[in-house]
Amino acid sequence: MQKIFSDTRVLDKCAREKFSLTEDIMIENAASELERALIPHEKNPSGFYINRAAVLILTGPGNNGADGFALARRLAGHELAVTVCEVCEASSAMCVLEKQRALLAGIQIISAYDLDDYIEEKSVDLRVVVDCIFGSGFHGSLPAEAAAVITEVNKNTDAYRIACDIPSGLDMYGNSTSVVFSADETVTMGALKLSLFSDTAKDFCGKITLASVGITRQNYEQELVLPSCAILLDTGDAHFPFRQKQNVHKGNFGHAAVVCGEKSGAAMLCAKAASVFGAGLVTVVNGGVRTPYSFMDQDTIPSKANVVALGMGLGHANSCTDEYIEFLLRHEQIACVLDADILYSPRVNEILKSRPHGVVLTPHPKELCALLNNSGFEVTFEETVAKRFELTRAFCCKFPGAVLVAKGACVYIARKTDEKKECTVYVNPHGTQALAKGGSGDLLAGLTAGLLAQKYDPAEAACTASLALALASQKAPSTYSLTPEKILDIAGRFESANSDAKV
Repeated sequence: MQKIFSDTRVLDKCAREKFSLTEDIMIENAASELERALIPHEKNPSGFYINRAAVLILTGPGNNGADGFALARRLAGHELAVTVCEVCEASSAMCVLEKQRALLAGIQIISAYDLDDYIEEKSVDLRVVVDCIFGSGFHGSLPAEAAAVITEVNKNTDAYRIACDIPSGLDMYGNSTSVVFSADETVTMGALKLSLFSDTAKDFCGKITLASVGITRQNYEQELVLPSCAILLDTGDAHFPFRQKQNVHKGNFGHAAVVCGEKSGAAMLCAKAASVFGAGLVTVVNGGVRTPYSFMDQDTIPSKANVVALGMGLGHANSCTDEYIEFLLRHEQIACVLDADILYSPRVNEILKSRPHGVVLTPHPKELCALLNNSGFEVTFEETVAKRFELTRAFCCKFPGAVLVAKGACVYIARKTDEKKECTVYVNPHGTQALAKGGSGDLLAGLTAGLLAQKYDPAEAACTASLALALASQKAPSTYSLTPEKILDIAGRFESANSDAKV
């Protein structure tokens, strides 16, 4: 697990004060790290040049621009044609100084209006473009010149594109009101930023490389100065079930009840996932409608169930919804996973208020919007998408103990357990577009329920289930062919590599 920060300018300031680092030193280190990322890509893939290899560096008015000018100066001794496009005029003291140093080193500086002529020039072979226009403090809309330049360089798919700190066009929450620099690699300075882990950012950051500004990561990331706002999940943070003892029976691994509604297929996927992830017993609750199932089935939630999954394919006007909610209100000790249609019911608040823990909610953005409005937040869908991180934290602060899994290209998993502490948000960025298929959400609910049946902590269950889907998507043979059945086949094999016994 790695720490994520919303804005590292406070950490920069502390690093300068505590370790006597000047801005000069920090900029030089940043430029050195950019150089390290750039050098492997300056060569022509064919191994020889027809034209001279070129590097184009885009600079802005502040210290990100200073990083770019410093990089240009450092590259002046290489056998490269280095050009700086000053997209916005240097204005910070360090940017002005580094520009002067670059000029003294013989670096060519052009304006945004000269870019078309530069790109069309036949005597250079543009190998690398480096974005040093704006950093993590950017907000609002891009200036017209910057938007035009970024649009133009994004078209050049032959050049390797590197972003300094964050791709220009993203704000501190990873949202954009305009175009965004499309990077193959983002070299972020000092610490990981929240802006790199939004749904929007996922299409623009490329490979994320954490770079030093002159001190160790431990010394830079000082929680007493600025608490981290989230925790990045690594793929190794998943704790899959592992049955160590031989003398066991199905009752040792819990009983999951999956409620079936109008769309029985959703409940079946959920039930299969719970079984694949180790639940000893799985019952499909039919609500009076008999359908052939490979699992046990009955009309009501079994009294011995220790987890209930409710909402997948339930329907918004299911006549049994109130009955299921009343069951959960009477049985506060039973864990539950609430997904899909149940999240549109205002009565979800009653469940959340009746128990301090044991509830996992797994909404996609539209369902999250409905859930938030039923909980008194009064937000539009657009606000839900743009402010998903903040709203996820706010929701969990209102309902301490509940685990909210806000699904998206980057998944946010949040819970607040201690009144004295901030809400903890775990970020899972590892999933791929292969999961954009009906049934993926039903599987997430079922995998989570299967782990809860085995008495996992709710947050750990949610994180492991989310990571399981992400890892399965990475093993997909293509971007489009991953089916729920294939996901379950892959997820059922993860336990063989796990040696940590949970039950």
